[in-house]
Amino acid sequence: MKRSIIVLIFIIAITLLLCSCNKDKAEIKKPTITKSDTPTVINTDNEMKAVWINYYELSMKNEGGGTQESFTAKINAMFSKIKEMGLNTVIVHVRPFSDAFYASKIYPYSKYITGTQGVNPGYDPLKIMCEQADLFGLKIHAWINPYRVLYETDFSKLDKTNPARVWREDEIAENDDWVIVTDTGIFYNPSVPAVQKILIDGVREIIENYSIDAIHMDDYFYPSIDENIDKAQYTEYLNQGGKRNLSDWRRDNVNIFVSGLYSAIKAVSSDIKLGISPSGDIQKNYDTHYADIREWVSNTGYVDFMMPQLYYGFKNETKPFEQVSSEWSELMKNSKVKICYGLALYKCGQIDEYAGTGINEWQTDGNIISRQITYLKKLERYDGIILYSYQYIYAENTKNEMQSLKDMI
Repeated sequence: MKRSIIVLIFIIAITLLLCSCNKDKAEIKKPTITKSDTPTVINTDNEMKAVWINYYELSMKNEGGGTQESFTAKINAMFSKIKEMGLNTVIVHVRPFSDAFYASKIYPYSKYITGTQGVNPGYDPLKIMCEQADLFGLKIHAWINPYRVLYETDFSKLDKTNPARVWREDEIAENDDWVIVTDTGIFYNPSVPAVQKILIDGVREIIENYSIDAIHMDDYFYPSIDENIDKAQYTEYLNQGGKRNLSDWRRDNVNIFVSGLYSAIKAVSSDIKLGISPSGDIQKNYDTHYADIREWVSNTGYVDFMMPQLYYGFKNETKPFEQVSSEWSELMKNSKVKICYGLALYKCGQIDEYAGTGINEWQTDGNIISRQITYLKKLERYDGIILYSYQYIYAENTKNEMQSLKDMI
């Protein structure tokens, strides 16, 4: 009996030892995953497949503004085609020139609705677009150009209620330079806190009154590198003890506006996103537009997604598509901000004037957009694409391109 017990104990001990060895082997074979080994996870269900719809594509001025019924029919037809194409997001122009495609208490109605700025069309375009987007199951982003006022220098072309004209023509001298006049037009002065406030207030009324998914800001930041456009504000800054050089100070002004806009949006709803669509040239954004993209994507509190305008062909002499898109992906490598790439559908079949030796690429090479999307999806960072713009989806010169796109989207 005693011998049997000893044998039993021996067998149990051997069994436990073998189990322990197997466990150790299993643990040894299990790979150790470090931060650098962890791949960027792309949720394809959330991939943005968007199209920009600009102000002249939304315009009703040739119809004298039309009616609620005619505008609704127009948007219904547009969104129907967009849905049929396989896209899931529309980015609609709602404040292109210190004016509004919605019922605003700050900005006059856009002249691109009725033909005359400030004239009420008798319906609310953005309300209709939100309703139609919901009907077709499309996400809708409200697109603004915050600083741009007019592509002319004549203030009389603005409605009398337009903030830019009010500031220029009232009897308050202090606000005259809140608006900048350059060779290319009229712009709001990015360095003035009161300007930043009214721009943000304009966004706040959109997100409080309309069911939108995001605010979308275009690439118009500082309108010029001219030292005189905000000389009074910069001089005041220096007199108060400021030490930043002009360029860094201007970038600070844009950063303050962007972060203030982000905070205002999140105070209303954390579900509403803020996206910015800068030029595809990262360094040019920094040097001449004073848009510090690196700052925005490296820190929280600025943007939810970037949408660079990669309007380059594969054969562009100075900015080849693969190089530029890879630069953006690398910039976003460790960022929590999403990135969707803007593509130049409008160039298909056209001469690319500034592409150097690649000037004829869009005329001679086929399926450029499709090949660009294929390349983008192989990058480490990819969250979607945006096509510029709606009118080219069914244009004759993009017919073959769109068929390839429809098959892959």
